[in-house]
Amino acid sequence: MAEETITFELVRKIQREEQRLPKPTKLPENFYKNVNNYIQQKRKTAESMGDRKVGFEVKNIESLIEDVFNRRERKILNGALIAVRTNIAPENLTEEEKMFFDLLVRSIKERRNAVLNHVFDEAKEPETVMEAQVVFKEDIAEFVGSDLRKYGPYKKGDVAILPEDNVKILLEKGIVEIVE
Repeated sequence: MAEETITFELVRKIQREEQRLPKPTKLPENFYKNVNNYIQQKRKTAESMGDRKVGFEVKNIESLIEDVFNRRERKILNGALIAVRTNIAPENLTEEEKMFFDLLVRSIKERRNAVLNHVFDEAKEPETVMEAQVVFKEDIAEFVGSDLRKYGPYKKGDVAILPEDNVKILLEKGIVEIVE
């Protein structure tokens, strides 16, 4: 979105969109900086003219901006959780928000890895894969064993130690004989 002139109406429109939509909305370029300039200008006007109405408008704008900020912050937090699980990042973030988002994602990933790896390592029982030594009666191409490792290719007469599940299948097909 191109840089727009900040007005009370624009800030209110953005606040309504943030309220209505589940994802961050597209903000005008340099939005927070321009809002700050707008508020400073309004404050000066209110002070120089002693205009309470302008002072009231400044308070309303500050309240709307805080609401926009809080809603976007919540969306960024939720987006970081989603991104860690799906690798889908939210759109329409300002540069400052992208930096915050990246920091959150890094922190969440580090925590997840530390906790879950520890839990999974503790829960794992040592796997014992039964194996058998076989001799090949014919050539066979490379294959993935039941232990998810690659085996082969093998030529007729080759001897190998394979997982028992694979030995059973190869025996049924008459491709190997067990070496006693």
